[in-house]
Amino acid sequence: MDKHEHTPEELAALELYHQLINLSPDDGDRALMVTLRLPNGRYVGDVWLSKQDVTDLADGAAHLAAVRDYEQANPLPSPDSDDVLAQALTQLENLANGDL
Repeated sequence: MDKHEHTPEELAALELYHQLINLSPDDGDRALMVTLRLPNGRYVGDVWLSKQDVTDLADGAAHLAAVRDYEQANPLPSPDSDDVLAQALTQLENLANGDL
């Protein structure tokens, strides 16, 4: 039997699938079913989520997007810069002063 080598995309999808499965207890609260597929349409799995988990996931996704947007607007100093510490301190001062 040939062993299938998973691509990084497949591994990421399987990890997400298993995280979602472990999120909601199987207590009958089935507010939403999520179906995961790879970009090529290959089926990964279905996951039932509770109403609370749907709310928490939506809030978490909004938080991730906000963090990503902030990090893109305020990139960390380049590690090969001579004055990384000075740049980081300037960013912290600007943040503390509300100068985003």
